[in-house]
Amino acid sequence: MHADDETMPRPAASGRREGVRAGRHVVWTDEDLVRLHGHLLEKSLHDLFDARVSVATRREILAWLRAPKERSGAFSYRTCCALFGLDSDEIRERVLA
Repeated sequence: MHADDETMPRPAASGRREGVRAGRHVVWTDEDLVRLHGHLLEKSLHDLFDARVSVATRREILAWLRAPKERSGAFSYRTCCALFGLDSDEIRERVLA
């Protein structure tokens, strides 16, 4: 994801999901959630190959990549790939090679 993504204007309030966090009204759009999935995928793959990242963090990322289909959830590796039309098995194989 790019730094300028955070300064993008938000669409009108219709169709938004609402939540509350720390006494502040938080609003998430579908676009926000897709962007969050993309950031999670991109950052995780980047950090996996960054020598400055702790071994523990890299192990967590590898466990996330290797999680079985049965444990797929809202922010699973497979879900993140699917949102962008990416083949999760192919990417995993290339990363692990």
